[in-house]
Amino acid sequence: MRSLKLAVLFAAAMFIWVNDVEAKEKGDWIVRAGATYIDPKSNNGSIVVPELGLDSTIRVDSATMLTFDGTYMITNNFGVELLAALPFKHDISVDGLGKVGSTKHLPPTLSAVYHFNTSGQFQPYVGAGVNWTIFFDEKESGVLDTLDADLKLDDSWGLATVVGIDIMLTDSMFLNGNIRYMDIDSDVKITVPGDDGDLVVRTTAKIDPWVYAINIGWVF
Repeated sequence: MRSLKLAVLFAAAMFIWVNDVEAKEKGDWIVRAGATYIDPKSNNGSIVVPELGLDSTIRVDSATMLTFDGTYMITNNFGVELLAALPFKHDISVDGLGKVGSTKHLPPTLSAVYHFNTSGQFQPYVGAGVNWTIFFDEKESGVLDTLDADLKLDDSWGLATVVGIDIMLTDSMFLNGNIRYMDIDSDVKITVPGDDGDLVVRTTAKIDPWVYAINIGWVF
């Protein structure tokens, strides 16, 4: 009986805590910062170079970095979110050749988000928008370095979606976890210099990652 009473008291305390959170409202700013892990799909495209007898698979590795996002609440439930980050770095490899290069990228993403239960302790949300992935600082290694080749990746535009939850610690501070999917396809150009002219190889890297984040956030 004592255990039952304690359980009831604990449940009552949780109910009071959950319902004693100031609601997010129109005009509020929501700011989050934390660590994000980008996990590209396993097969990121193919590269075919008949002149070199090459027909293989491209692979882009995962990366972790600090990210930041800010949301402005247009209504009590709808907001506009902008995701930003410090540069991510990815190694690029080709089956049979090993690592052939690396690149850095920035993933600014603008989304419309809908927040559920904005007055409770647990506040889930969903959203969709547009991702712009900016590739830069490409570096050649392995066989591309040996061939004195030049590696370039074009920027990518694509759909992005997000599902997340804010767990309120106080009226203005919370923990956050979210999962995103980003449609990222980059046109890749490899230029290999030669005595009879340059050999230009073009392909598309289909990165299409799942993105996992853990953040701490504040409501202003």
